[in-house]
Formats: sequence, structure tokens, C-alpha cells
Amino acid sequence: MQRAFQLLEAIAAAPRGARLSDIADAARLNRSTTHNLLATLQELGYVAQPSRGGVYTLTDRLTDLARGASVADDLLRERLHPALEKITQDIGETCYLAVPAGAQYLCLDAVEARAPLRLTIPIGGREPLLGTAIGHALLSGRSDLCDHLAVDQPTAWQLAADRVERARADGYALDLADYHPDISCAAVPLWEDDRARAAVAVAGPLTRLPESRLRRIATRIRETVAAHGGAQP
Repeated sequence: MQRAFQLLEAIAAAPRGARLSDIADAARLNRSTTHNLLATLQELGYVAQPSRGGVYTLTDRLTDLARGASVADDLLRERLHPALEKITQDIGETCYLAVPAGAQYLCLDAVEARAPLRLTIPIGGREPLLGTAIGHALLSGRSDLCDHLAVDQPTAWQLAADRVERARADGYALDLADYHPDISCAAVPLWEDDRARAAVAVAGPLTRLPESRLRRIATRIRETVAAHGGAQP
């Protein structure tokens, strides 16, 4: 464990990436041991080597796992809160803003509907990426997370892979009471730097949100978020 952190620290100290020999020297390990440890970290999704024999770089996985009240998340929440309020006002259902957090998503913000029957995900609450509309929307623009989950949770990934691909093709993900009983959801990814930075979703009772309405809601989410500075592909 200690040696793995030494390697991560060595790579983090090189903004443009670090070569095997430099990482080994920094960690005071032989090249064979360093290579084996890096292969494990790469398989776990913490390290990437864009070209064979090239430099090693850190992925977003450590950042995702450590997510909390970061400055970037605070700015994102502040910028998009008016959009969430507008969506809830127009549609009458609860609207959420979420970001990836390891194998889960983290709810950054929510504007709840006034209806007595509604889904509530508390701010700071977490749910799995796999099996949820918000998770599939995020995964549709995060190949690094897809690769990690395919290795770490192969059975769950196989069940969700087609839905993630559908979300990638459609530009949004739907959940028709697949995760929460009697609750449906539409989620749209928000893109920054050619990847899904976050997702905005609307969720509520299936009786009020059938598939046909969810598809229209996905379009409304996209339009409203774009009008409030949320990037789209």
C-alpha cells in the first residue's frame, strides 16, 4: 500500500506525466517492481498510459473518490441552481444535479417538487452509477469509469452496458422504475472538455412520468441547462 502511494505521488509531481524510470527512481524501487505496481494501478483505474512505453498519468478516479465541497463543485452548483429551480417550476417534479464519485454518483444540489409523493435524494447523498439513469448519463460520457466498472463489477456492467450505450446515442438516460420502485427518471449529461462533468435529472412517480413525457423532459432539461451556462455536446 505504501509503495502504491509513493508511485501516485511521483506521478502527481509530474504534470505532463512521468516515465517508468523516473517513477522508479522517485519511489526508490527497481523497475520490475514499479512496472508491476503501475500495472495494478492502471487496472484499478488510478493510472493511465496513453501510449505504450510512454509516460504514466493520473486519471480522474482519485478526484472522483475524494469529491466533497470542492471549489469546482461549489461553482457548478451556484451556476446551475437557477436552472434546477426553473426545471422544477416548469415540470413540477424534483430536479437534481449530480457528479461521479467513484462507482457512485454524488448529489450536489436538488430542488424538490411540492407534490406530496416525490423522490428525495438528499444533497450529499450517493447512489450507484450502474442501474440508475443519472449514473448511465454520466457513464455515457466517461469511458474511464466504464472501463473501471467493467473490470470491478463485471456482472453489473454487463446488465447496464446496453443502457449506457443507448444513453450515449440519445444524449440522455431514462429509468422507468428500474432502480427505485414506481419511480422514473430522465437524466442529461453536462459536458466539459469532451467528457461528462455532471448530470441534471428529473425524477418522480412513474404514474406522472411515463416514458413519452420523460423524453420530452430530457429535451427541456437540455434547453434549460444550456440557457444557464451548462455545457452540452
